[in-house]
Amino acid sequence: MSASKNSILHKSRELFERFGYQKTTLTDIAKSVGKVKTAIYYYFSGKEEIFAELVEVEAEEFLNNLIQEVEKEKNPQKKLISYVNTRVDLMEKIAKRYSFLKSEFFELMPIVEANRLKADEREVQFVSSILSSKEIQDEFNISKPEFTAKLLMQNLKGLEVQMYVTDQAAAHQENREAFVDFIIYGALKK
Repeated sequence: MSASKNSILHKSRELFERFGYQKTTLTDIAKSVGKVKTAIYYYFSGKEEIFAELVEVEAEEFLNNLIQEVEKEKNPQKKLISYVNTRVDLMEKIAKRYSFLKSEFFELMPIVEANRLKADEREVQFVSSILSSKEIQDEFNISKPEFTAKLLMQNLKGLEVQMYVTDQAAAHQENREAFVDFIIYGALKK
């Protein structure tokens, strides 16, 4: 990615965080990087494309951080616990950073979902590999690890709506252990 394009994304994220998506204009973005509005069109077709690429970049960073943290565990069951805990923690951080989504959530969610598909697919594969491990299979006999991984991820993604729209999450630290037990062991039956 070119330095100019990266700068546009970085400054756009700052403006979106500060003023929200709707109130941030392409002119604002151009001024923040010391360019005129027409120069932005060399890199992006408009504000929506900037936001879409920002979502894609953030989704990849999110996933890389998630995998890196989960891989610290050696035991597959502990990896699953780390997966749930880490994913919720990362979602909470992003929800705080992108507080503007509260008022624009339902308008922007289709853009968000469409631009994190690749990261979501990689996440499902990652969780599926954990669920396919011999240790998990011996104890829980999961017949469809990929489908189970997708359900697990979708359940956790369901918290995002609550986090982005209401500032509340059912999985705060004081309730986290019970939440993790429910998410993992409610999905994995002997």
